[in-house]
Amino acid sequence: MRRAFGASFPTDEELEVSKGITEFDRTLAFFDGPEIVATAGIFSYEMTVPGGVLPCAGVTRVGVLSTHRRKGLLTAMMRRQLDDIHERGEPLAALYASEAAIYVRFGYGLATYQASIEIERSRAAFANTVTGGGRLALVDVASAVPAFTRIWERARHSQPGMLGLDERWIRSELSDLELHREGASPQYRVLHQTGDEPSGFAVYRIKMDWDAAGPNGTLRLEKLVAATTEAYAALWRHVLDVDLMARVSAEMRPVDEPLRFLLADGRQPKTRIEDGLWVRLVDAAIALAGRRYAADGRLVLRIHDEFCPWNAGQLELQGGPSGAEARASTASPDLELDAATLGALYLGGNRFRSLYLAGRIKELTAGAIARADSMFSIDRAPWCPSHF
Repeated sequence: MRRAFGASFPTDEELEVSKGITEFDRTLAFFDGPEIVATAGIFSYEMTVPGGVLPCAGVTRVGVLSTHRRKGLLTAMMRRQLDDIHERGEPLAALYASEAAIYVRFGYGLATYQASIEIERSRAAFANTVTGGGRLALVDVASAVPAFTRIWERARHSQPGMLGLDERWIRSELSDLELHREGASPQYRVLHQTGDEPSGFAVYRIKMDWDAAGPNGTLRLEKLVAATTEAYAALWRHVLDVDLMARVSAEMRPVDEPLRFLLADGRQPKTRIEDGLWVRLVDAAIALAGRRYAADGRLVLRIHDEFCPWNAGQLELQGGPSGAEARASTASPDLELDAATLGALYLGGNRFRSLYLAGRIKELTAGAIARADSMFSIDRAPWCPSHF
């Protein structure tokens, strides 16, 4: 995989960290003689969906060497993976795409977005003073792993798109490999506690610089996860108050980041939107029945799915805030769409109206687009703060 992505061969330390999270029974490789020429893997996750939690296969480490392209290796690995996911009863698969055009043909749709942000520290005053009884502390890895895992678990159940991470995963996130520093400092790990209860954490690095005017450093925020609004505000205030920094930058932030409304200067933070998770409904009926809907309603969907033909056909979805059912139907369809489009819509990060205007959905019953948008609406943008 490193060779396919033009990266250096992994060090022994990197390999040891990787072994801690690798699922060898879900790891594929193509061999040409003794040489590995293509790879793909899966991490077994739970994903928070609107109103629920479902098993999700995290597709990862996909690469084909340039010498073996155009031979069908990627298609064969995608075929093997999706058959395996289906046999295991996992209704969802998700991935981060290196190239946007690759995975649509396998039924993955762009489901979440993420923001890269930068804040000028000189313009980072809050509109109101942060109040609250919580406290902050710098912590070592041994203390961080159990506390951060508890915070992550509290936060993820109200955040669609977030994946469940246990202590094994949090320890991997805090491994602080030289590969990830890119010339910056080792990790700083900040814990927010309310009483004795861990309620938020931030992980960041510092890259110092100086010019004729004085210190000109950059704080690079890697993670900020909070289970309470108090912890969220206190952690951001801490990050923006670190001395000798001229700016704070962060990637993989939610597109509906509340920070903008904490700041007195509403033009901060400067924001660039990027694609996040690509989602695939491996079992459309189970996936649609496994989430909850903002309004009671009924939709009959005609689904086209060439790569997973067991999904192809018509499903009748009856859902609302208290539950949902999805089953095969011979009734007249309301909407017609393909698997990738359904994946893009599933978490609520895109509106049916937008994809309809782009020609990705056919409205076969008048008013069905508006009804679908009402049902699939969510109160916060889906977001996945962990890469895999």
